[in-house]
Amino acid sequence: MAKDVIRVKALGLLAARLPGGSPTVVDCPEQGRLTADELRKTLGIPDDEVFIVIVNGRRVKADYPLAPGDEVTFVPPVAGG
Repeated sequence: MAKDVIRVKALGLLAARLPGGSPTVVDCPEQGRLTADELRKTLGIPDDEVFIVIVNGRRVKADYPLAPGDEVTFVPPVAGG
């Protein structure tokens, strides 16, 4: 995989929010770093639809700075009964 992109996965109903479905790739900005929350906004995923953000297998906060080659997974809230 190219190192100048971020691989994005979205679980559950969030997959429909990604262009072309899940997984997809997003080009890294040339200047500055993109945070997990900025990536979510760029993809048009509402904040209240994301419960957990995972980067490279580790749960992170929304302000986590992403780097080229990262794999980001957005996890929606889970309901059940």
